[in-house]
Amino acid sequence: MPKTSSKTRRGNGAGSLVQDPRSKRWIARFHDAYGKRISRSTKTTNRRDAERMLAKWTEEIGLVHAGLVDPEDVRRRDERTRPLADHVRDYYAHFTTKPRTKQSREGKAYVLARLLRMLRDQLGREPMLEDFTPTRVARAMRARVDAGRSARTANFVRQAALALAGWITAEGRANLSDFPARIPRFDESQDRRLVRRALAPDELSRLFAAADDRDRRLWYALAYYAGLRRGELGRVTWGDVDFEHGTIAIRNRKAGRVDVLPMHDELVAEIRDARPLLAPGALPTSRIFKTPVHGRTQLRDFARAGIPKRDDDGRVADLHALRTTLGTNLARAGVPVQVAARAMRHADPRTTQKHYTALGLVDVAGAIGRLAPVAETVVVEATGTCDGRPAGAQNTPTSSTTSRRTKPRETAQSVANLSTEIGSATHSQSPTPREDKGRFATRREGVLHSLFTRALSSAG
Repeated sequence: MPKTSSKTRRGNGAGSLVQDPRSKRWIARFHDAYGKRISRSTKTTNRRDAERMLAKWTEEIGLVHAGLVDPEDVRRRDERTRPLADHVRDYYAHFTTKPRTKQSREGKAYVLARLLRMLRDQLGREPMLEDFTPTRVARAMRARVDAGRSARTANFVRQAALALAGWITAEGRANLSDFPARIPRFDESQDRRLVRRALAPDELSRLFAAADDRDRRLWYALAYYAGLRRGELGRVTWGDVDFEHGTIAIRNRKAGRVDVLPMHDELVAEIRDARPLLAPGALPTSRIFKTPVHGRTQLRDFARAGIPKRDDDGRVADLHALRTTLGTNLARAGVPVQVAARAMRHADPRTTQKHYTALGLVDVAGAIGRLAPVAETVVVEATGTCDGRPAGAQNTPTSSTTSRRTKPRETAQSVANLSTEIGSATHSQSPTPREDKGRFATRREGVLHSLFTRALSSAG
């Protein structure tokens, strides 16, 4: 709030005016429709204009008390004329009331500050809440892409704008419920800047061997077998490991929950072997890693293992690539994607398929190679017939039979001949009015059965 002078101008009990000694603007002080004492700048240095504005505000409050104006309409109108930065500060204070990691808080503050800065550049002045529109947010996203940023970076701006708009709507400050429908997402699949690859089995072995010499083998074992992220690796404690049931509890702050997952036998052995070395006699609340492994140290471990940072296709191999390796190996083992998503702790299986499954041409070729060959249809050709079969070959095929693929034209001709024979047979067996219908039905069924038997035998 700006510093004001002690000199006060009063207007017949309808609020008061004070002048800011620095900007010389008049500040109106009055009680709003809810009885709260507020101070609002008239944004003018002219006393008469300031008095008229104060009279207008207090008159409106009188109409609210008389029941002629809805106080919520007045409040929303006043909120729209407030600087957007004030709403952003209130939203960030609400955001930090829930348990958040330091990285999450810093990331949210950075994106919100970036959004305010881009709106300020568009308008050439400080944006108000009424200036916070889907069109301007979409324009800010386009500016990020035009500046060379990735589509994912632009979508971060959209995500922050939608979260802010949702909070403003829930607080009743404005109705911004149309933001999600009016701000389209950029297609991230066409502009991926960081694509991680799956490590080969020999690369995993070399990485574990290089880390074993420096007592960091368990760090990479947990990252691969349990799919832990770097932040989760630093928070796991000895009490989270249940050797009796072979499970590990993962405190997933990203999703705000605790996941209990089974451990691989190799991981159980790795933890058993490392405990006497890393933390002999440690309490259950003690963290497994007192000091998390730094990113530069991890890069050196990968380099010592002979694993390049990027391959020829530009794909990255780092600590998080071990999660991609886990997802890819689960897919190669034939694990259903729903089960793999549970192991990777993804709420949506599509995330597992899209970002953590890196199957290549060799995997596709192996899958196609497991297809069974198409069986050939055998057609029997004979010089004579006996009940639709070659003479002397009622039980077993003879040397006079040959096999070839059934031709569609021959099959169609057989069906046509069959239809003709059925029509002729039924026509020739048409009953007279004096014949018994039951005997005709029995005789007709026998003829049809004989014709179908002959057709199927001749078709092979």
